[in-house]
Amino acid sequence: MTADAEDVSRRHYGLNVEDVRPVPGQIWMSQIILRFNEEIGDVGDVLIGMAYRGIPSNRVRIGIGHVGGGLPDDVGALPTPAPPYTISGRITYGTTGLGGTLVTLGGPQAGATTTDDNGAYSFTVTPVGNYTITPSKAFYTLSPSSKILNDLSGNRTVDFTAIRTIRISGHITDSNGRGIIGITLDLSGSEQGKVITGSDGSYSFIPTTVGDYLLTPSKEQNFYTFTPSTKQFSGLNDNQIANFTGLLSSISNPSYVLEFDGSPMTVDYRDFWPVNVGLPHFFWELWAMPGENTYTRYLLSDGYGGAHALLFGFNYNAEPGRYNLFGNIWDGSTWTNFVSDDGPSPGEWGHYAVGWDGMNIITYYNGVPVGKQPFAGPRICMGPSWGASMLLIGGSDHQNLIGRIAQVRGYEGSNPRVGAPETSFAPQTVFSRDGQLLSYFFRSAQTVADLSFGYNSVTHLGKLRGFSNGYTVDCPDCPTPRFVLDPTAPEFSNPSNPGTIIAPFSPAPATPSSALIYDSFSSNNSTYILGGSGGLGATEGGSAGTQTWQTNADASGPQPFGILSGRAILLANDTSLAWVPTGSSTGNLDIRVDRRLGSYGNGVNTGLCFRVMDKNNFFFAYTSDGTDLPSTSKKLSVGYYRSGSQIMLASDITIPSPNWKTLRVVTLPSGSINIYADNALLYSTNSLVLAAAAGAGLYNNGPRLGLTNRWDNFTVLPAL
Repeated sequence: MTADAEDVSRRHYGLNVEDVRPVPGQIWMSQIILRFNEEIGDVGDVLIGMAYRGIPSNRVRIGIGHVGGGLPDDVGALPTPAPPYTISGRITYGTTGLGGTLVTLGGPQAGATTTDDNGAYSFTVTPVGNYTITPSKAFYTLSPSSKILNDLSGNRTVDFTAIRTIRISGHITDSNGRGIIGITLDLSGSEQGKVITGSDGSYSFIPTTVGDYLLTPSKEQNFYTFTPSTKQFSGLNDNQIANFTGLLSSISNPSYVLEFDGSPMTVDYRDFWPVNVGLPHFFWELWAMPGENTYTRYLLSDGYGGAHALLFGFNYNAEPGRYNLFGNIWDGSTWTNFVSDDGPSPGEWGHYAVGWDGMNIITYYNGVPVGKQPFAGPRICMGPSWGASMLLIGGSDHQNLIGRIAQVRGYEGSNPRVGAPETSFAPQTVFSRDGQLLSYFFRSAQTVADLSFGYNSVTHLGKLRGFSNGYTVDCPDCPTPRFVLDPTAPEFSNPSNPGTIIAPFSPAPATPSSALIYDSFSSNNSTYILGGSGGLGATEGGSAGTQTWQTNADASGPQPFGILSGRAILLANDTSLAWVPTGSSTGNLDIRVDRRLGSYGNGVNTGLCFRVMDKNNFFFAYTSDGTDLPSTSKKLSVGYYRSGSQIMLASDITIPSPNWKTLRVVTLPSGSINIYADNALLYSTNSLVLAAAAGAGLYNNGPRLGLTNRWDNFTVLPAL
């Protein structure tokens, strides 16, 4: 606290404040002792004022030496009134008072009151101090929300204004009660507005006008049907809850696919991946068809730069007339490339996928693992300054797809194959609502919906774009991807009966002249896609005639083996066998199968069953090594099943050459068994167990071998 005196000549004298204390019995008053400045002489009247924490008081007049003269009193200078004090005011809505508003008083003397019909309120308080006035009324927002009066020392007037606020809120959920993110709700009527549901399907509006309203949910491309379709509010004057149920249906008539012609065009989902952080596991899948000359062309790209959180597409294949799946991932300093050993032919519709489980990048062709690349991470998106972070489907401003895409689904932060990444699976014909991005291209639209659960609490809409001067330059007149009808595509509008895909395959080679049984598996792909059950069908040739493959699985259900790119593949995730009767009258059998050694983990091992009586009684021989590196030596294991119980005869027999091609078993009714890799004898024994059984076929020795095990050119010859 400071004090000051001013005389008639406007000279100021500083005064010392020696003591401040309350006046007994008058708590609203204070007693102050001041020491006068010794320079003050017989000046007559002076005006003395004080300041507390920088806030000045009114000034009082006193005479020094004599009374009289001095400056005139300050305007409005009066003694501080004694309590009680009145705190009052008015609350208005527009130009009229708002009655029935609760007003609460906080401070040394708390209280509450309600405004009268004119919106007026009043409090009478005795204690001095700090007070807070807070008004509230349902369906109204008050401004200011509260008012603080510091060091109350007199009557005060505090007014408020009100705005009518009515909340319309609710949730949009699917048939399982899960919230649907990204649904647009349009409010029309006395006021207009638009909101989008959050990750839990919630939304809210706060209209300020009483009246009639109409609420309508919608989603891009109209794949959702909502119940109810709209919600009407008549004379709305209080809060309302309006919930909707959304039914997702992919059925479209006609059903389109999206065509890319190789020129710079894309479906642009804008900023998608978080920047400069270690990104988690992922799995991306598409139904697509590569056209002619689709070499080094992108299905999916993180941006248009040179460093990608994920790049995935088609590339050259060592096998003529086919593509492989390829791509790369950036770890913050370099690329890790991944490539598959198998892939589609031009014009072949299929399911193409890639996933990472934190250890390996696995590529999939029609649900079958076809390539593996070790990768421990980190996985980094470099951001817009590197031309990254935006999700682009069909290419960016270079290396654009020549072909067609029907749908895409991506998982970020999870990988549904993580529990069994090297096993085959049944891809969904129409992707269900799941993951962090889901789009159908079945309906023509300039903006494509994201039907997923969202990524980082938002959905990402895809915009069809074309480019002439790079990604960053808009080109409204540039060609964009086209929605077209494709009679060769699966019938996605009828997922329970989607038809079949005819995949080109090479003609079967000539059957060896002396073969009893021969099967090169040169036939249409047979996997679990489009509701298929896999299976090997029947053998192609041999003197025993065409024989239908039998397996350890029920013939009416999914089969453990299938065909992909002219080779037998494993579809099951367990010990499996498939066999045929050989038609041999002597039991002298030379049974052979080729592995198809790939460069990326595919086809490094194989196996045979022989002396097969039934699924519980047979011999087996298989190769393994615990790794899928093609350059490593493999191990041979031999044994048999008797009444479903396994007996091992030998294991860990090293195959000397890493470049062997054919696993061969020679079995005789005398009991002799000799096993070869090409012409190198690996194992020999003599056993009369099942020696008269003449069935032979393919064998898979356990789970998680869908990538490594392959079978080709199965042949049964008379043993010489």
